[in-house]
Amino acid sequence: MSILILRGPHPGAAAGSPPHFASTDHDLRLRAHSAGHALHCRAFDSLRDLLSRLRQVRRQDGMVLIDAGDLAVDSPDDALALRDALDALPVPYIELHDDAAHALEPRVQPQHPPLVTVILRDDLPHAYTMALAIALRRVDHPEPTPPLHA
Repeated sequence: MSILILRGPHPGAAAGSPPHFASTDHDLRLRAHSAGHALHCRAFDSLRDLLSRLRQVRRQDGMVLIDAGDLAVDSPDDALALRDALDALPVPYIELHDDAAHALEPRVQPQHPPLVTVILRDDLPHAYTMALAIALRRVDHPEPTPPLHA
């Protein structure tokens, strides 16, 4: 099973990855691999790009970690489009941030809220570490599917 990280724009970052992400990504990949899971990272730089990436998520991704960064969700239409995309995800997701002001869930109010929102003020590398630990535990021990009744 794999875990997908969707990483948004960050101030001063070139191509969606601040310098501290290089070592963080390496450590995260090692942790995921040692637990028997693949870790994939995809950057996005706009709401349109995030929506496209969310629509590409498949069940085999197992879990999605969303770092919205400085993503602008300015209009009610933007919020509605993002809410719909989050509600359509076929897998659970975790939000992570270094500032509570960037949290998506209260702005878009999805019916399919994040499994958890990790916010560690000014410490995004540790937020990633914590979010990945939660994701690995969840994909290794998923909640049982309730029986279908005919």
